[in-house]
Amino acid sequence: MQFSYLNETIIDAPYTFANLKKLLGTVCNKENKYSHFEFAKWCDNLTMIFEEEDLNEYDLTWFTIARDIECQWDLYLLDPHSKKILQSLDINQVSLPQEWFLEWFNQLKN
Repeated sequence: MQFSYLNETIIDAPYTFANLKKLLGTVCNKENKYSHFEFAKWCDNLTMIFEEEDLNEYDLTWFTIARDIECQWDLYLLDPHSKKILQSLDINQVSLPQEWFLEWFNQLKN
């Protein structure tokens, strides 16, 4: 299914929970070839696609983590950065704390 309202992202991976785990693992291992901004957009797309689905408990965990990643990205940008700084910031250079990604990955393993 093609969604016209999805964010454009350089991450070319189908929107599946398996790919969420794979992409999150690359961020945890610092092997990602994409910014945290790109990953947050990919997670946002994943949540938009599955938002109306009737998810089982297992899939709901994945969905919740993807939603948390994209929400925390937005909050992280707004918290320490003034509007003036945000306007001149290279958003692809901003990184979320590494321990957050490790925690999300650990939640997926449980």
